[in-house]
Amino acid sequence: MKKWLTAILTVAFTVCLFLGLSACIYTDQFGNIGGSGSGSSGGSSSSGSSGSSGGSSAPKEDNDGTFIYSGASVKAANPSISGDIVIPASHNGVPIDTIPASAFKGCTGITSITVPESVTSIGESAFNGCSLLRSITLPFVGNRKGNTGRAACFGYIFGTTSYQNGTKISQSYPDWTENFYLPTALRNVTITNETVIGAGAFQNCFMLDNIDITDGILQVGAKAFAGCSNIEEISLPNIAIIPANLFQGCIALSNFTINDSVDTIGASAFKGCSALSINSGTAGEVIIPDSVTTIEEGAFNGCSFLQKITLPFIGSRKGNTGKTACFGYIFGTESYQNGIKITQAYPDWAENFYLPTTLRSVTITNETVIGAGAFQNCSMLNEIRINSAAQGNVGIDVFSNTASPTWF
Repeated sequence: MKKWLTAILTVAFTVCLFLGLSACIYTDQFGNIGGSGSGSSGGSSSSGSSGSSGGSSAPKEDNDGTFIYSGASVKAANPSISGDIVIPASHNGVPIDTIPASAFKGCTGITSITVPESVTSIGESAFNGCSLLRSITLPFVGNRKGNTGRAACFGYIFGTTSYQNGTKISQSYPDWTENFYLPTALRNVTITNETVIGAGAFQNCFMLDNIDITDGILQVGAKAFAGCSNIEEISLPNIAIIPANLFQGCIALSNFTINDSVDTIGASAFKGCSALSINSGTAGEVIIPDSVTTIEEGAFNGCSFLQKITLPFIGSRKGNTGKTACFGYIFGTESYQNGIKITQAYPDWAENFYLPTTLRSVTITNETVIGAGAFQNCSMLNEIRINSAAQGNVGIDVFSNTASPTWF
């Protein structure tokens, strides 16, 4: 009888123990095992080591079916989401400031995504594999605002891993070149809160039709938009320097404004911009304001359909002499389709430059000296208009084999 009683009590104790443990153990929505004492309160003496009262530094995770949140971060996205996606600026009262690496990796159904200005950091490859993405709105370019170098490239957030319907592009930054993979479908980019566009930031993004950038941009690096061959218009109203090769190869760029804030146009800045017009609603016309004090060599090389140009001076700067005072200097020595070779002589040397065969009219607004051979052999020109302040200081052979000047 004692043996039977002992056996019954043992079985009863075991069942009670099992049921008690089961009540204290659960599996949450992420597949993690935890205990009931992990709440923010509870009547257990162990509550001080769990929940919001401390003991664990890991932020609480929450899943709303679209995103998995972890503290101030959108840790991951549901890979089945599709269509137009807007990341909220906050969740449960906590501002969202981080999108970690690979957070949206493989979300192939997304067609547009908007990242709020509350976000201050985007990890590498955050949007890798978003192969149907057509439009993206970001607070900055690359991984954070005002950055430079590799992490300031637009491709950084798409990563270096290839995927179906991803296109490889090369982007350059100081001392390095990286291959990134962007969605082939991507057409529109909006940047809402940036101040600096780094070197090569959008280089070779030939699939883009539109880059809409905040007027707060104060500085742009070399080659930032080089190779963006589908971009017709872009606005940078507050920069002081148009750096070297900025728009090289932007063959569709047909509407650009240079404001009075600009003082320098770098070498090859508009190289190959065959459809270019600047500060004018007329196709093939370029008007450079008097605020510009330097134009470097070949700035307009390959602007093959240019018909009319207005400049503050001749060559590289006001009052110059020698090679850099030749009109051909700003068009450069590299040949291109619809470019005609001309020879211009200056003291002790002669140089071959390539000017657009379509060019007919030149206006100079603020010059004081016209160097030897400045317009020599510009036989395609029908009109040369020059401010009268330069009339008393003209070098030899300036207007040999070209149109006679009109002074104003």
